[in-house]
Amino acid sequence: MSAITAQTVNELRQRTGAGLMDCKKALTEANADMEKAVEILRIKGVATRNKKADRKASEGILAVQVSADGRNAILLELNCETDFVAKNEAFVALAKDLVGQAAAKGVENLLDQPYHADASRKVNDYLNDQVTKIGENLKVSRVLKFEANGVGRVSAYVHTGAKIAVLLELGLKSQTAAAHADVADLARQLAMQVVANNARFVRRDDVSAEVVAKEKEIALEFTKSEADKAIDEAKRVVEDYRGQLLEQKAANDVEAIAELEKRIVVSEKQVIASESRKKGQLSNIEKIVAGRVDKFFADACLLEQPFFRDPDKKVSDLLTEAKAKVGEEVSIVRFVRFQVGETAAE
Repeated sequence: MSAITAQTVNELRQRTGAGLMDCKKALTEANADMEKAVEILRIKGVATRNKKADRKASEGILAVQVSADGRNAILLELNCETDFVAKNEAFVALAKDLVGQAAAKGVENLLDQPYHADASRKVNDYLNDQVTKIGENLKVSRVLKFEANGVGRVSAYVHTGAKIAVLLELGLKSQTAAAHADVADLARQLAMQVVANNARFVRRDDVSAEVVAKEKEIALEFTKSEADKAIDEAKRVVEDYRGQLLEQKAANDVEAIAELEKRIVVSEKQVIASESRKKGQLSNIEKIVAGRVDKFFADACLLEQPFFRDPDKKVSDLLTEAKAKVGEEVSIVRFVRFQVGETAAE
């Protein structure tokens, strides 16, 4: 068994949002296996689902440039040592300059390209100059091109602070519809939706059988655990009252004794009721698990999420409205969500 250090406990806490003691217990139960510990906390209902604080910390920003025709977007992550520099105007301008370089000259071998403002020098030479000027180590940890497949439109949304960015592709039948102002607005709104509600998939069909199986397993264990916790809590109340009763009998407080005896009777009935509910849950376990897996789909699949600006609508309703406006089917092809530091830039 690997050692459970303060660092591993804190890492689990950052990933799940659970308390330190819960994290330590989970790691002990999981023999220091981090992924197993996350699963244990989720089964116990302690972990925060889909909490994205498990990304490795690294300062910097994400810069995005979408082409004028909406056919592609370039994303670049520029890292630095401190958040103070990440907010510096010179650093922000450098990131925009570099993403412009990639948009103009391509994303391959970015640092070895001739710098667009001075072709006699490489981009890496220019970056090194900025290291000296800004006073921190700077690194381009990733640069990529996100391009529409066939007829479609690409949009981007960079969240406040430029720590999170989303690229999203809509599919259409004609380039005329793809260029429609309402389609452009929809694509941006959907990219914002991914940031706001942290979707993981476009639709249920995109979720792998392995993920579904794991969610069913977690839902099953959580349901059993939930029932057991209710029984344990009811029994704890009974024992607490019995302890108080012994104290009052020693003090010969007749009135308190009578009241506690009544409470014990009621609490014992609660234990029986909790055990009965558990039996009912177990006899109906498949339906309960199916309902919890459905809830997972509703949380994780973009099309099933409530629209963040109007929770009475689902995201799928927005596509139906867009079809009425542009006269043809509009679909979400794919999206990707990026966060500063997830590439473990050094």
